[in-house]
Amino acid sequence: MEFQGTRQHARPVTGLFFGSFNPIHEGHVGIARYLLEEGLCDEVWFIVSPCNPFKVDRFLLPEAERLEIVKAAIRDDTRMQACDVEFTMPKPSYTVDTLRLLFDKHPDREFILVIGGDNVSAFSKWKDARWILKNCPIFVYPRLGEQVDLLSGMRLIQAPLFPLSATAIREMIVADKDITGLVPGEALPLVKKYYRKNI
Repeated sequence: MEFQGTRQHARPVTGLFFGSFNPIHEGHVGIARYLLEEGLCDEVWFIVSPCNPFKVDRFLLPEAERLEIVKAAIRDDTRMQACDVEFTMPKPSYTVDTLRLLFDKHPDREFILVIGGDNVSAFSKWKDARWILKNCPIFVYPRLGEQVDLLSGMRLIQAPLFPLSATAIREMIVADKDITGLVPGEALPLVKKYYRKNI
């Protein structure tokens, strides 16, 4: 599997950025921006996961509200889309099932999976991990202070590092601390509204 910077593909290349986005923050958007500006993708889809099988015991804002926040966060960039494809699929959501569905629905596109470095060590536990590695290139973005041992079919991208996690941002909201600059400005009112109401 070859990776290129400035690409010359016959089909548009779509980066699939899966996540709970609980909430989406500037780190997420910065990674998507990097992929687009470096010519690694033509567009990025944020796949909002209703239920992550590895995070079933954690607080999760309702998926419709998280989707609304993602749409607000990226509304000024037409190269980015919020995708609710997993909302009607069995829960919890498994990445491989979504990939197979998208491959079937969009044979005119090439897809690249975008994951965080913290997912690599547990990747072998993902459902049909070998199938994913064989059939879908994977871009891995770094996380602060983490060493990543890539698997075959993965490429580490030098996306900008973001200092806080979504968990830390939720904790700041609970503590009534200012999150301006951590969450995209268009999404900030919704983040405050929904998380203050639900946490």
